[in-house]
Amino acid sequence: MKNIVLRIALVGTLIALPLAASAAMTDAQATAAVQGMLADGRSSTEIIKSLMEDGRNLQDATVLSVETATGDAKLDLARVGICLAEDVAEAEQVGRACVDVCSPDTGDLIETLVDGYVTGMCEPSIEPPSIYGTASTPSGGSVSPST
Repeated sequence: MKNIVLRIALVGTLIALPLAASAAMTDAQATAAVQGMLADGRSSTEIIKSLMEDGRNLQDATVLSVETATGDAKLDLARVGICLAEDVAEAEQVGRACVDVCSPDTGDLIETLVDGYVTGMCEPSIEPPSIYGTASTPSGGSVSPST
């Protein structure tokens, strides 16, 4: 009897493994989800954390959301991704990845965001730089870049 219960539990676990592995959204689904969240006015923090909860690491979640956003929302998502880093090395890695997907003219701003991580810009009591404004989403609505 004990062996039967163990076998059933093992079979159930083996059946569940592929289902758990396929639970993450594809990049196309995640891009659509980010577009929807931007259109709904969700915060940059919510957007990145939802992608992380879906199984992406911080860098991948930040890059996908930055690639999807337009205008100032790109910079705010990059800032939030950098600020969510656990240490300076991770902040620099996220920043470099964002520079790679942003236009060349935003590279200096993202470098400033990485420098800001070191100087305490990400502390809750510190006001973020006023380089952010309202950005238009791919659907044409306005986005509040609040975090």
